Amino acid sequence: MISADGGLPRRLTTGPANNIRPSWSRDGQWIYFGSDATTHPYIWKLPVRGGPALQVTKRNGGEAFESPDGKTLYYAMIDTPGIWKVPTEGGEETQVLGQGGESVWVLAEGGIVFFNLKNPDGPTLNLFSFSTRKTTLLRQFPKAPKVAGGGNVLSVSPDGRWILYTQTEQSGSDLMLVENFR
Repeated sequence: MISADGGLPRRLTTGPANNIRPSWSRDGQWIYFGSDATTHPYIWKLPVRGGPALQVTKRNGGEAFESPDGKTLYYAMIDTPGIWKVPTEGGEETQVLGQGGESVWVLAEGGIVFFNLKNPDGPTLNLFSFSTRKTTLLRQFPKAPKVAGGGNVLSVSPDGRWILYTQTEQSGSDLMLVENFR
């Protein structure tokens, strides 16, 4: 972690674990992240001021976002479709949505925005509403664009009027020859 004003970075985690996809709590006091520090990947939270990380989920977890009121943590499991929720202090974990999944969803005001990549007509961008418990199609994409990838694929503006998504237009690599390599 590093201050927005600059300065020296401060390491938050140690050890050989794979720690992925950090996100802030709404009050800025915690950082949620996925970690395989134990036998399976789970969602953990770490106090920003220092101290030990606390395990939040008992099920597989890769990425998580806290609700606007700070009471609920929504998360996706690794290699498992759907979005789940758990109280931020831990407790019963329940599935909220059977679609979406790791790196293709984001928590928005009043719902979850997610890609359905399994649609045979091409990917769709959808909104699951917490109040109506219904999913609305926001956009149907043609088969050609690739809208999925690793990392954070979606972002919703704070006012809920705009959605940013990552779309791969072209992918490639260059092969290089290194002479006299030792």
